[in-house]
Amino acid sequence: MESARHEPVAGTLLEDEDPESHVGEAVDFDLFDHEDHAEPEPAAEDPAGLRAAYHLAPTLKVLRDEVDRRWPKRDRTSDGWIGDAAHQGTRSDHNPDADNGSVNALDIDRDGIDPMLVVRRCIVHPSTQYVIFDRTIWSRTRNFAAARYTGSNPHDRHLHVSVSHDRALEASTRSWGIADAVVPKLGDRVLRRGSTGSDVRELQTLAGRLGGDLVVDGDFGPRTETWVRDFQKAQRLTVDGVVGAQTLAALRAATAPAPPSAGRQPGSRTVRRGSTGEDVAFVQRFVGERRCGPATGSFDAKTESGVRWYQGMRGITVDGVVGPVTWRQMGVRVTY
Repeated sequence: MESARHEPVAGTLLEDEDPESHVGEAVDFDLFDHEDHAEPEPAAEDPAGLRAAYHLAPTLKVLRDEVDRRWPKRDRTSDGWIGDAAHQGTRSDHNPDADNGSVNALDIDRDGIDPMLVVRRCIVHPSTQYVIFDRTIWSRTRNFAAARYTGSNPHDRHLHVSVSHDRALEASTRSWGIADAVVPKLGDRVLRRGSTGSDVRELQTLAGRLGGDLVVDGDFGPRTETWVRDFQKAQRLTVDGVVGAQTLAALRAATAPAPPSAGRQPGSRTVRRGSTGEDVAFVQRFVGERRCGPATGSFDAKTESGVRWYQGMRGITVDGVVGPVTWRQMGVRVTY
């Protein structure tokens, strides 16, 4: 939401006014599939006279710090916590508590992070009361079963986390498990409809290299399942829409890069904008034509953009340069 920020400015949309009254039908949302920085100074303008009278709940500071450590270059445009004038007098966790001035809501911009990783970690943390993201709400009152959120703000630019008003829970310094969370890689588990996560994004990226027109969103929905079934049929495999060992092996074989030219082995040097060679073509094929364009072997602006997307998705430094860390994330042995 744009009306809750790190410091008070004008806004209009109220995103969590009595959120429990904006719950729609249950959503089939499989989160797991078998498987904060220094506090900002208040703005100069303080019409409500709240300067130094409110603070972000300590447990949310821990959450924000862990998100920042994992994705230091993430977009913060839609971040926020303290409500503006539009929130005053409403039932909103973005307003300071009357008893101790604690603000128990935090908004985190979705761009540059893995939002579903954050959602998964939030709903298992004892301080969380509810999470809203992309028209979906997970609430402790419903044992965090996903349901459609019907409020006026769809929360599609950020995710909203509200924590308990219990003194001990809002002051908790317990880790949220985000900074060092291990995310699944393709092949770690069997994927099927309903699966979500970074390994699903890898699957969708591979599909893109084979001409599949899929959104790389990490959500194994009906379009992804249809593509998998079509691929299995073409490969004369069991057509079940499930990505197990045989389907994955066929995918790997179908997307395997051509042998590199001598002297330009992937992992033998750092490549960046302006580099040329078979190792650059390998990067372009690995990230996929949808992000990098055709595998020309010339490291251009589109290739750099694709590399930045891949680095952000893998949770490593986003600089658009393929060095040792990025090579290793691609499963390449570094030889320099």
